[in-house]
Amino acid sequence: MEDVISHEHNRTFARRIITAPDLAKWPGITLDGAGRSEDGQVFIGPTEAEAQSFKLKRLAFFDSRDPSRGRSFFASSADGKLLAASFEGNDILVWRLSDGLLVQRLHHQGHTDEVSSLSFSPIDYTLVSGSKDKAAIVWNIQDGRVLLRLEGHNGPITMVAYAPNGALIATHSVEDESVKVWNAATGECLHTFSFDEEISEFAISADNSRLCAKKEDSCLIYDLHTCTHIAMLRHHVGENFRWSISHQKDRIVTTVNPKPSEIKIWSMVTGEDLLTINPPKDLSSSVAFSPDGTEILTTCKDGTATTYDSRTGQPRRAYNLPAEANCVAYSPNGDYLAFRPMFRPLQVYDTKSAAFLAELKVSEGEGYAVEDLQFLSDNQTLLTKFDRGPLLLYNVQDVLRLQ
Repeated sequence: MEDVISHEHNRTFARRIITAPDLAKWPGITLDGAGRSEDGQVFIGPTEAEAQSFKLKRLAFFDSRDPSRGRSFFASSADGKLLAASFEGNDILVWRLSDGLLVQRLHHQGHTDEVSSLSFSPIDYTLVSGSKDKAAIVWNIQDGRVLLRLEGHNGPITMVAYAPNGALIATHSVEDESVKVWNAATGECLHTFSFDEEISEFAISADNSRLCAKKEDSCLIYDLHTCTHIAMLRHHVGENFRWSISHQKDRIVTTVNPKPSEIKIWSMVTGEDLLTINPPKDLSSSVAFSPDGTEILTTCKDGTATTYDSRTGQPRRAYNLPAEANCVAYSPNGDYLAFRPMFRPLQVYDTKSAAFLAELKVSEGEGYAVEDLQFLSDNQTLLTKFDRGPLLLYNVQDVLRLQ
């Protein structure tokens, strides 16, 4: 099966062609700069100790015009068919994931400094980019046109995001300590939320009525209609404040550490404290909701991870990892969990049994720190972002075929 999968992969990516319908839809599509198929290695077994080594193909995405560029920012489209990324430059590359072809390079009348954040509209193939040049740009990625230029921040933009309904865009600048909310159709700035200290992340609720902003030790909730402050989410004791938003964008989970470690779940709309969990172990840096919102996952400093019922707080499953994990990702259907144990290869587990499935080895030359893990909407493609180097895509379905 190992050779069969490798042959299938080689055949698919060796025969990439650009058709007339491709050119009609993507005038800028090209074979140059396409995702590169390369050899990887996976260890598969009933347990980590019994795992056997197999070859596994993967796709690598980088800027072929300057492969030395390292740090990347990326976003995937809502349907999981497109990947956009920028690599320490002002160009934005967009690939079609079915065959890895580069369908667009966004740069004409674009940014004058490095791109620092990307976000796809949840309703179409419109893309917004934020940059160190203090502007955000809304792009039509099919023809490469600039649709809107959002200007008004006094410092580099550090984060951009669409609201769940696609009608609003929010932008954030650390330097001017503000989040601006814009009309995504007209580019009008609707409101500026100013803060007295640094905001590291933000999110908009599912009903598009709330802006939630994460500070170093708390979370602030604002009403987007009245622009008034609703609540502050804060633990009474503890440090290392972490948060995660449910996929339904209706609740927030926060954690603090060290002793006493504490987990809290809050309403994203009212700020109500819904549940408190006191775990018996010291928590580490990762916390996440399961895709259906029924569980939360926390990682611990001793190399374990535990899921809890998000309504009752009762523990459900435990995962025994080789080291403390600093990155986690659920597949959208909730079947798989990917972990990045510190200084160890990526590991994938079955969520129903908490059983080890595979370890995806990163070669010595790519020994950079993993900054982000993300399953795409097909539930089988795992995207890995390092602090430097290319974006790597692994097919978990190929891993299961090797079992």
